[in-house]
This record gives sequence, structure tokens and C-alpha cells, in this order.
Amino acid sequence: MVEEKSIAKYKRYRSNLMRVLSEGGIQRCGRVGEVGKVLDLARRYYEDAEHFRGKGEIETALISLAYSEGLLDCLRLMGHIQFRWQEEG
Repeated sequence: MVEEKSIAKYKRYRSNLMRVLSEGGIQRCGRVGEVGKVLDLARRYYEDAEHFRGKGEIETALISLAYSEGLLDCLRLMGHIQFRWQEEG
């Protein structure tokens, strides 16, 4: 039961991150070089999540997705990128 909820969460967060990390999901607003480095790191955390999910380590995968989301949120709050998270439901 707990794992089913975790897997459902993983799928929802993964889908949201995939959309935002896609080419059209983010509009850059400033400091392209620095922003690019942080975006690359967010993509790497996303890839780590996929790796851990493939190994059945769902909790670690969720943590990796959370790191990726946090980096993107930080850039957005600082005004370096623009995007919207898809609302649930």
C-alpha cells in the first residue's frame, strides 16, 4: 500500500518534471551560463531518479525528483527562468 502511493507520487512528479525540463517547458530570463549549470544539475537529479526507480529504490528516486524540483523552484523564484507546475487533478 505504501509503495503503491510512493509509485503514484513518483509518476506524478516525474511527469511534471519531464514537462518542465523539456525544451519548451522553461523560458530563460537571465544569466544563461549560470542558469544552464543549475538546469543541468536538475536534469542530472532527474536522471538519477530514473536510475534509482529502475533499481526499485523508490524512496531514493523520490528524493532525487525533489532535489530537481527544488533547484528549478529556486531558479524560478530568483527570476532566472519561468515555468508553471501542473496542478493536481
